[in-house]
Amino acid sequence: MPELNGDQVPIVAAALIRLRGDTLSAVAEVTAIRAANLSVWLRGKAQVISAKRVAGLLYHLGLEGGRLRSDILHRWHDTGLLTETKTVFDALLASEATTWVFQDSQPALTKTRFIQTGDAWLRLEITSSATAAVDLAHVASAQRVLTFRTPLADVPTESLQAAQDTLLAMAEQTAIDVGDQELLDGLMARLGELSATELVSNTASPNGWIQLENSLRLAIELGVQPGVIAQLISDNFRPSPRSKPAAKRRPR
Repeated sequence: MPELNGDQVPIVAAALIRLRGDTLSAVAEVTAIRAANLSVWLRGKAQVISAKRVAGLLYHLGLEGGRLRSDILHRWHDTGLLTETKTVFDALLASEATTWVFQDSQPALTKTRFIQTGDAWLRLEITSSATAAVDLAHVASAQRVLTFRTPLADVPTESLQAAQDTLLAMAEQTAIDVGDQELLDGLMARLGELSATELVSNTASPNGWIQLENSLRLAIELGVQPGVIAQLISDNFRPSPRSKPAAKRRPR
């Protein structure tokens, strides 16, 4: 993961403020940073703002530890030139990050796109510019672009989980419809990225297990042999020390 240097922080913060459609006064009220001081700092001019308040500002804008937060659905709006999106992605996204772009084929002046990069999910609205549009997949260095007939503007966004579950279900249905083995492999790889801790902690919520069940059903429907599925899980499942089964007691 790239590390932000001191000069990059105000540049990325300014881009995020514009992407989110925030006003300086609203950001200042939430972060307890004076609007005048924030304005000067965002322009890269010398201004004393404590490190604690800068961290609070970045958290409010969707960053933590130099990366996009994974506990929220980021909501951005950019033009077809994707200038602000490129600024953030160039600064934050590691070259090895697994990135998927979800798009639809619906004609519209403002198009809705979703991006999953690593553990982070984004909803991006792109309003066409007067000049040629920039390829989002190129800007995001996406490994996979999924195109749906269903308008993505209708994807529920009341929670991160709702958006994520809907998009993954749409991807699974697409794989079933077209028999896309590569897409299936990608979905199964996503499943394999879950850590043992995450799998165990998901017992309190059925969503993780529903995703697991749907992925396994999809694999079987597409003709993947059970032994292959078992090997994939075995290769990607690394129990944490706390998840090791208890040793069996010998009968007395």
